[in-house]
Amino acid sequence: MHTIKKLLVGLCGVLLMGSCEKTFSPDTPLPNTLSPSLFVVNNNNRVLSLNPETGEKKWEAKIDANVVATPVVVAGKLIVIDVTGRMYSINRLDGKIEYSLPLGGAVTGSPIAVGDRLAVPVGHDIKMFDISNNYNQLWQFGVGTPVTTSLACNTIKTSDTLNIFFVSDTSVYAIRVDSGLLTWKRGVPGAGKFNSSICAANNNYLYAGNDNGKLYAFDIRNGNIFWSYQTEASVRSSPISKGGNIMVGSDDRYFYSVDSATGQLRWKTAAQDRILSSAFVYDQDVYFGSNDFNFYTVNIIDGTLKRKQQTFGTITTSPLAHNGVVYFNSHDNTVYAIDAKTGEQKWTYNAGGYMTSSMILDMLDETIVPSISGNSPL
Repeated sequence: MHTIKKLLVGLCGVLLMGSCEKTFSPDTPLPNTLSPSLFVVNNNNRVLSLNPETGEKKWEAKIDANVVATPVVVAGKLIVIDVTGRMYSINRLDGKIEYSLPLGGAVTGSPIAVGDRLAVPVGHDIKMFDISNNYNQLWQFGVGTPVTTSLACNTIKTSDTLNIFFVSDTSVYAIRVDSGLLTWKRGVPGAGKFNSSICAANNNYLYAGNDNGKLYAFDIRNGNIFWSYQTEASVRSSPISKGGNIMVGSDDRYFYSVDSATGQLRWKTAAQDRILSSAFVYDQDVYFGSNDFNFYTVNIIDGTLKRKQQTFGTITTSPLAHNGVVYFNSHDNTVYAIDAKTGEQKWTYNAGGYMTSSMILDMLDETIVPSISGNSPL
Protein backbone atom coordinates (compact mmCIF):
# COMPACT_ATOMS: atom_id res chain seq x y z
CA MET A 1 0.00 0.00 0.00
CA HIS A 2 2.85 2.36 0.84
CA THR A 3 4.46 1.73 -2.57
CA ILE A 4 1.16 2.38 -4.42
CA LYS A 5 0.65 5.62 -2.52
CA LYS A 6 4.15 6.80 -3.34
CA LEU A 7 3.67 6.07 -7.03
CA LEU A 8 0.40 8.00 -7.09
CA VAL A 9 2.08 10.98 -5.48
CA GLY A 10 4.88 10.68 -8.03
CA LEU A 11 2.43 11.18 -10.89
CA CYS A 12 1.48 14.59 -9.58
CA GLY A 13 4.95 16.14 -9.63
CA VAL A 14 8.00 16.64 -7.50
CA LEU A 15 7.39 16.21 -3.79
CA LEU A 16 8.62 19.06 -1.59
CA MET A 17 9.81 21.07 -4.58
CA GLY A 18 6.91 23.52 -4.50
CA SER A 19 4.87 22.54 -7.56
CA CYS A 20 2.77 19.68 -8.94
CA GLU A 21 3.94 20.24 -12.51
CA LYS A 22 7.36 20.19 -14.07
CA THR A 23 8.20 23.10 -16.35
CA PHE A 24 8.42 22.31 -20.05
CA SER A 25 10.07 25.47 -21.31
CA PRO A 26 9.73 26.46 -24.97
CA ASP A 27 12.79 27.27 -27.01
CA THR A 28 13.79 30.93 -26.86
CA PRO A 29 14.90 32.71 -30.03
CA LEU A 30 18.60 32.24 -30.73
CA PRO A 31 20.50 35.27 -29.38
CA ASN A 32 22.74 37.47 -31.49
CA THR A 33 25.40 37.59 -28.79
CA LEU A 34 26.68 35.15 -26.22
CA SER A 35 24.91 35.05 -22.88
CA PRO A 36 25.33 32.83 -19.80
CA SER A 37 24.31 29.20 -20.37
CA LEU A 38 23.80 26.06 -18.37
CA PHE A 39 25.08 23.21 -20.55
CA VAL A 40 23.32 19.85 -20.10
CA VAL A 41 23.69 16.49 -21.90
CA ASN A 42 20.95 13.84 -21.75
CA ASN A 43 21.05 10.12 -22.49
CA ASN A 44 19.21 10.65 -25.78
CA ASN A 45 22.43 12.15 -27.09
CA ARG A 46 21.29 15.76 -26.94
CA VAL A 47 23.42 18.69 -25.79
CA LEU A 48 21.21 21.47 -24.40
CA SER A 49 21.88 25.13 -23.67
CA LEU A 50 19.55 26.50 -20.98
CA ASN A 51 19.04 30.03 -19.73
CA PRO A 52 20.29 29.77 -16.12
CA GLU A 53 17.82 32.41 -14.91
CA THR A 54 14.64 30.97 -16.43
CA GLY A 55 15.39 27.39 -17.50
CA GLU A 56 14.30 28.12 -21.07
CA LYS A 57 16.10 26.17 -23.78
CA LYS A 58 18.23 28.27 -26.11
CA TRP A 59 19.40 25.52 -28.45
CA GLU A 60 19.86 21.77 -28.81
CA ALA A 61 22.60 19.80 -30.61
CA LYS A 62 22.53 16.12 -31.61
CA ILE A 63 25.60 13.95 -31.02
CA ASP A 64 26.25 10.25 -31.69
CA ALA A 65 26.37 8.63 -28.23
CA ASN A 66 25.75 9.13 -24.52
CA VAL A 67 28.08 11.28 -22.42
CA VAL A 68 29.46 10.62 -18.92
CA ALA A 69 32.39 13.06 -18.91
CA THR A 70 31.68 16.63 -17.80
CA PRO A 71 31.72 19.12 -20.71
CA VAL A 72 34.34 21.88 -20.71
CA VAL A 73 34.69 25.33 -22.24
CA VAL A 74 38.15 25.81 -23.76
CA ALA A 75 39.49 28.19 -26.40
CA GLY A 76 36.01 29.70 -26.67
CA LYS A 77 34.39 26.39 -27.64
CA LEU A 78 32.10 24.00 -25.78
CA ILE A 79 33.83 20.62 -25.85
CA VAL A 80 31.72 17.50 -25.30
CA ILE A 81 33.18 13.98 -25.48
CA ASP A 82 30.90 10.96 -25.73
CA VAL A 83 31.52 7.50 -24.27
CA THR A 84 32.86 6.15 -27.57
CA GLY A 85 35.60 8.77 -27.47
CA ARG A 86 34.33 11.18 -30.12
CA MET A 87 35.08 14.80 -29.30
CA TYR A 88 32.68 17.53 -30.45
CA SER A 89 33.54 21.21 -30.69
CA ILE A 90 30.28 23.15 -30.40
CA ASN A 91 29.56 26.83 -31.02
CA ARG A 92 28.30 28.23 -27.71
CA LEU A 93 26.05 30.77 -29.43
CA ASP A 94 23.94 28.56 -31.69
CA GLY A 95 24.85 24.93 -30.86
CA LYS A 96 26.37 24.23 -34.26
CA ILE A 97 28.87 21.34 -34.20
CA GLU A 98 31.90 22.89 -35.89
CA TYR A 99 34.30 19.95 -35.59
CA SER A 100 34.33 16.36 -34.38
CA LEU A 101 37.20 13.96 -33.89
CA PRO A 102 37.45 10.30 -32.82
CA LEU A 103 40.01 10.04 -30.02
CA GLY A 104 40.63 6.30 -30.32
CA GLY A 105 39.13 4.89 -27.13
CA ALA A 106 36.34 5.09 -24.57
CA VAL A 107 36.00 8.25 -22.46
CA THR A 108 34.17 8.29 -19.11
CA GLY A 109 36.44 10.52 -17.01
CA SER A 110 36.21 14.29 -17.37
CA PRO A 111 38.93 16.10 -19.35
CA ILE A 112 40.81 19.10 -18.00
CA ALA A 113 41.60 22.38 -19.75
CA VAL A 114 45.01 24.01 -19.34
CA GLY A 115 44.91 27.26 -21.25
CA ASP A 116 43.85 26.39 -24.80
CA ARG A 117 44.93 22.77 -24.37
CA LEU A 118 42.76 19.86 -23.28
CA ALA A 119 43.96 16.69 -21.55
CA VAL A 120 41.58 13.73 -21.97
CA PRO A 121 41.57 10.24 -20.40
CA VAL A 122 41.10 8.01 -23.45
CA GLY A 123 40.98 4.26 -22.87
CA HIS A 124 44.33 3.29 -21.35
CA ASP A 125 45.97 6.64 -22.18
CA ILE A 126 46.07 10.33 -21.40
CA LYS A 127 46.10 12.50 -24.54
CA MET A 128 46.73 16.25 -24.81
CA PHE A 129 45.14 18.31 -27.59
CA ASP A 130 45.69 21.92 -28.68
CA ILE A 131 42.12 23.11 -29.24
CA SER A 132 43.19 26.49 -30.64
CA ASN A 133 45.54 24.90 -33.20
CA ASN A 134 43.34 22.60 -35.29
CA TYR A 135 42.78 20.23 -32.35
CA ASN A 136 46.27 18.79 -32.87
CA GLN A 137 47.41 16.05 -30.51
CA LEU A 138 50.51 17.22 -28.65
CA TRP A 139 51.42 14.12 -26.66
CA GLN A 140 50.16 10.79 -25.34
CA PHE A 141 50.95 9.01 -22.07
CA GLY A 142 50.37 5.26 -21.93
CA VAL A 143 48.96 4.22 -18.55
CA GLY A 144 48.49 0.52 -19.28
CA THR A 145 45.22 0.26 -17.33
CA PRO A 146 41.88 2.00 -18.03
CA VAL A 147 41.55 5.61 -16.87
CA THR A 148 37.85 5.92 -16.07
CA THR A 149 37.92 8.87 -13.66
CA SER A 150 38.52 12.59 -14.08
CA LEU A 151 41.84 14.42 -14.30
CA ALA A 152 43.08 17.20 -12.01
CA CYS A 153 45.87 19.73 -12.46
CA ASN A 154 48.18 21.55 -10.07
CA THR A 155 51.79 22.38 -9.34
CA ILE A 156 53.79 20.28 -6.92
CA LYS A 157 55.20 21.60 -3.66
CA THR A 158 58.84 21.54 -4.73
CA SER A 159 58.32 22.95 -8.23
CA ASP A 160 56.29 25.41 -10.30
CA THR A 161 55.84 22.73 -12.96
CA LEU A 162 52.22 21.96 -13.78
CA ASN A 163 51.23 18.34 -13.41
CA ILE A 164 48.15 16.31 -14.27
CA PHE A 165 47.09 13.96 -11.48
CA PHE A 166 44.84 10.94 -11.86
CA VAL A 167 44.13 7.46 -10.53
CA SER A 168 43.90 4.20 -12.45
CA ASP A 169 43.29 0.71 -11.11
CA THR A 170 45.23 0.68 -7.79
CA SER A 171 47.75 3.44 -8.54
CA VAL A 172 48.10 7.23 -8.41
CA TYR A 173 49.94 9.19 -11.12
CA ALA A 174 51.46 12.59 -11.80
CA ILE A 175 52.53 13.51 -15.34
CA ARG A 176 53.86 16.79 -16.74
CA VAL A 177 51.44 19.07 -18.55
CA ASP A 178 54.05 20.29 -21.04
CA SER A 179 55.36 16.91 -22.19
CA GLY A 180 53.25 14.08 -20.78
CA LEU A 181 56.34 12.61 -19.12
CA LEU A 182 55.88 10.73 -15.88
CA THR A 183 56.66 12.73 -12.74
CA TRP A 184 55.83 9.88 -10.36
CA LYS A 185 53.63 6.81 -9.96
CA ARG A 186 52.63 5.12 -6.70
CA GLY A 187 50.87 1.83 -6.21
CA VAL A 188 48.68 1.81 -3.11
CA PRO A 189 49.15 -1.28 -0.89
CA GLY A 190 45.87 -2.97 -0.05
CA ALA A 191 43.87 -0.77 -2.40
CA GLY A 192 40.96 -1.90 -4.50
CA LYS A 193 40.11 -0.09 -7.70
CA PHE A 194 39.97 3.70 -7.71
CA ASN A 195 36.54 4.73 -9.02
CA SER A 196 36.68 8.12 -7.29
CA SER A 197 38.23 11.01 -9.20
CA ILE A 198 41.22 12.68 -7.60
CA CYS A 199 41.06 16.06 -5.84
CA ALA A 200 44.15 18.27 -6.17
CA ALA A 201 43.20 20.44 -3.24
CA ASN A 202 46.38 22.46 -2.78
CA ASN A 203 50.12 22.29 -3.37
CA ASN A 204 50.60 19.73 -0.59
CA TYR A 205 48.09 16.89 -0.86
CA LEU A 206 45.83 14.92 -3.18
CA TYR A 207 42.67 13.08 -2.13
CA ALA A 208 40.80 10.11 -3.62
CA GLY A 209 38.37 7.43 -2.49
CA ASN A 210 38.78 3.72 -3.14
CA ASP A 211 36.66 0.60 -3.50
CA ASN A 212 38.22 -0.73 -0.27
CA GLY A 213 36.19 1.93 1.56
CA LYS A 214 39.10 4.23 2.33
CA LEU A 215 39.52 7.93 1.68
CA TYR A 216 43.23 8.58 1.02
CA ALA A 217 45.41 11.67 1.35
CA PHE A 218 48.58 11.53 -0.78
CA ASP A 219 51.71 13.69 -0.66
CA ILE A 220 51.60 15.71 -3.87
CA ARG A 221 55.41 15.54 -4.24
CA ASN A 222 55.69 11.77 -4.53
CA GLY A 223 52.30 10.09 -4.02
CA ASN A 224 53.15 8.67 -0.59
CA ILE A 225 50.15 8.07 1.69
CA PHE A 226 49.79 10.84 4.29
CA TRP A 227 46.71 9.34 5.96
CA SER A 228 43.68 7.19 5.18
CA TYR A 229 40.19 7.14 6.67
CA GLN A 230 38.10 3.96 6.61
CA THR A 231 34.39 4.04 5.73
CA GLU A 232 32.16 0.96 5.61
CA ALA A 233 31.79 0.59 1.82
CA SER A 234 33.25 1.68 -1.52
CA VAL A 235 33.96 5.39 -1.96
CA ARG A 236 33.15 6.32 -5.56
CA SER A 237 32.09 9.93 -5.17
CA SER A 238 34.92 12.44 -5.63
CA PRO A 239 36.22 14.17 -2.50
CA ILE A 240 36.23 17.95 -2.14
CA SER A 241 38.35 20.16 0.10
CA LYS A 242 37.16 23.29 1.88
CA GLY A 243 38.37 24.99 5.04
CA GLY A 244 40.28 21.98 6.33
CA ASN A 245 37.36 19.65 5.59
CA ILE A 246 37.83 16.78 3.15
CA MET A 247 34.28 15.74 2.28
CA VAL A 248 33.05 12.70 0.39
CA GLY A 249 30.11 10.32 0.08
CA SER A 250 30.27 6.56 0.46
CA ASP A 251 28.27 3.53 -0.61
CA ASP A 252 27.68 2.95 3.13
CA ARG A 253 25.00 5.71 2.92
CA TYR A 254 26.98 8.32 4.85
CA PHE A 255 28.51 11.61 3.81
CA TYR A 256 31.78 12.30 5.65
CA SER A 257 33.86 15.30 6.64
CA VAL A 258 37.42 14.38 7.60
CA ASP A 259 40.07 16.71 9.04
CA SER A 260 42.66 17.45 6.36
CA ALA A 261 45.57 17.59 8.82
CA THR A 262 44.87 14.47 10.88
CA GLY A 263 42.57 12.23 8.84
CA GLN A 264 40.19 12.11 11.83
CA LEU A 265 36.42 12.28 11.45
CA ARG A 266 34.84 15.68 12.03
CA TRP A 267 31.25 14.67 11.29
CA LYS A 268 29.12 12.40 9.16
CA THR A 269 25.55 12.72 7.88
CA ALA A 270 23.28 9.81 6.98
CA ALA A 271 21.41 9.37 3.72
CA GLN A 272 19.03 6.50 2.91
CA ASP A 273 21.04 5.02 0.05
CA ARG A 274 24.55 5.17 -1.38
CA ILE A 275 26.08 8.51 -2.35
CA LEU A 276 27.74 8.63 -5.77
CA SER A 277 27.18 12.35 -6.35
CA SER A 278 30.22 14.53 -5.71
CA ALA A 279 29.38 17.45 -3.44
CA PHE A 280 29.60 21.20 -4.04
CA VAL A 281 30.28 23.83 -1.36
CA TYR A 282 28.61 27.23 -1.53
CA ASP A 283 28.84 29.73 1.33
CA GLN A 284 28.50 27.59 4.49
CA ASP A 285 26.52 24.78 2.93
CA VAL A 286 27.41 21.48 1.29
CA TYR A 287 25.14 20.12 -1.47
CA PHE A 288 24.99 16.53 -2.75
CA GLY A 289 22.56 13.98 -4.15
CA SER A 290 21.90 10.34 -3.27
CA ASN A 291 20.50 7.20 -4.82
CA ASP A 292 17.61 7.63 -2.35
CA PHE A 293 16.18 10.25 -4.78
CA ASN A 294 16.93 13.10 -2.35
CA PHE A 295 19.02 16.25 -2.73
CA TYR A 296 20.76 17.20 0.53
CA THR A 297 21.87 20.51 2.00
CA VAL A 298 24.02 20.25 5.15
CA ASN A 299 25.97 22.75 7.23
CA ILE A 300 29.69 22.58 6.53
CA ILE A 301 30.65 23.22 10.18
CA ASP A 302 28.90 20.31 11.89
CA GLY A 303 27.04 18.37 9.17
CA THR A 304 23.62 19.38 10.43
CA LEU A 305 20.94 18.57 7.88
CA LYS A 306 19.28 21.78 6.68
CA ARG A 307 17.11 20.32 3.90
CA LYS A 308 16.50 17.23 1.85
CA GLN A 309 14.37 17.60 -1.24
CA GLN A 310 12.86 14.62 -3.00
CA THR A 311 12.93 14.02 -6.73
CA PHE A 312 11.67 10.99 -8.66
CA GLY A 313 15.01 9.50 -9.64
CA THR A 314 18.46 8.75 -8.32
CA ILE A 315 20.88 11.67 -8.20
CA THR A 316 24.34 10.48 -9.24
CA THR A 317 25.71 13.56 -11.00
CA SER A 318 27.22 16.55 -9.24
CA PRO A 319 25.52 19.87 -8.44
CA LEU A 320 26.94 23.35 -8.80
CA ALA A 321 26.00 26.76 -7.38
CA HIS A 322 26.47 30.36 -8.43
CA ASN A 323 24.96 33.75 -7.60
CA GLY A 324 22.59 32.35 -4.99
CA VAL A 325 21.24 29.50 -7.13
CA VAL A 326 21.97 25.76 -6.87
CA TYR A 327 21.61 23.59 -9.99
CA PHE A 328 21.32 19.79 -10.03
CA ASN A 329 19.73 17.06 -12.10
CA SER A 330 18.05 13.73 -11.40
CA HIS A 331 17.33 10.52 -13.26
CA ASP A 332 13.71 11.69 -13.37
CA ASN A 333 14.91 13.60 -16.50
CA THR A 334 14.66 16.95 -14.73
CA VAL A 335 17.08 19.83 -14.22
CA TYR A 336 16.36 21.75 -11.00
CA ALA A 337 17.28 25.30 -9.98
CA ILE A 338 16.69 26.18 -6.32
CA ASP A 339 17.40 29.16 -4.10
CA ALA A 340 20.62 28.48 -2.17
CA LYS A 341 19.34 30.05 1.06
CA THR A 342 15.77 28.80 1.21
CA GLY A 343 15.67 25.76 -1.08
CA GLU A 344 12.70 27.29 -2.88
CA GLN A 345 12.32 26.05 -6.43
CA LYS A 346 13.14 28.70 -9.02
CA TRP A 347 12.49 26.57 -12.10
CA THR A 348 12.63 23.04 -13.49
CA TYR A 349 13.27 21.80 -16.99
CA ASN A 350 12.41 18.38 -18.45
CA ALA A 351 15.53 17.47 -20.43
CA GLY A 352 13.86 14.68 -22.42
CA GLY A 353 16.14 12.02 -20.96
CA TYR A 354 18.15 11.31 -17.82
CA MET A 355 21.63 12.73 -17.38
CA THR A 356 24.79 10.75 -16.62
CA SER A 357 27.02 13.79 -17.18
CA SER A 358 27.26 16.66 -14.71
CA MET A 359 26.33 20.15 -15.91
CA ILE A 360 28.53 23.23 -16.27
CA LEU A 361 27.56 26.90 -16.06
CA ASP A 362 29.16 29.17 -18.66
CA MET A 363 29.21 32.74 -17.34
CA LEU A 364 31.32 33.93 -20.30
CA ASP A 365 34.11 35.37 -18.14
CA GLU A 366 34.32 32.18 -16.08
CA THR A 367 32.96 28.64 -16.09
CA ILE A 368 31.39 27.20 -12.93
CA VAL A 369 32.09 23.48 -12.88
CA PRO A 370 31.13 20.65 -10.52
CA SER A 371 33.62 18.92 -8.26
CA ILE A 372 33.64 15.80 -10.48
CA SER A 373 35.56 17.97 -12.95
CA GLY A 374 39.29 18.47 -12.55
CA ASN A 375 38.71 22.15 -13.36
CA SER A 376 36.82 22.57 -10.09
CA PRO A 377 38.06 25.52 -8.02
CA LEU A 378 40.17 24.71 -4.96
